[in-house]
Amino acid sequence: HDPEGLADTFAAMSRAQAAATVMAILEAMDEDKRMVFALVELEQLSVPEVARMLEINLNTAYSRLRLARAAFETAVKAKGPR
Repeated sequence: HDPEGLADTFAAMSRAQAAATVMAILEAMDEDKRMVFALVELEQLSVPEVARMLEINLNTAYSRLRLARAAFETAVKAKGPR
């Protein structure tokens, strides 16, 4: 019986559950917000870079990011520990 191996298994399960939760939250977002959120938060690009890449106005990019962050935070709280 290997308690350390068991801890590793639980940690891996926890990471997998977290990843599945994040994916579900992202999939629930509309595509415009999801793209900006993923590029800024996951790919670590700057908002001006994302605006240029997506060929959108800088203020639009910031607005989509703000709305996506709010939706993400709300969804995380809703899926929080039970």
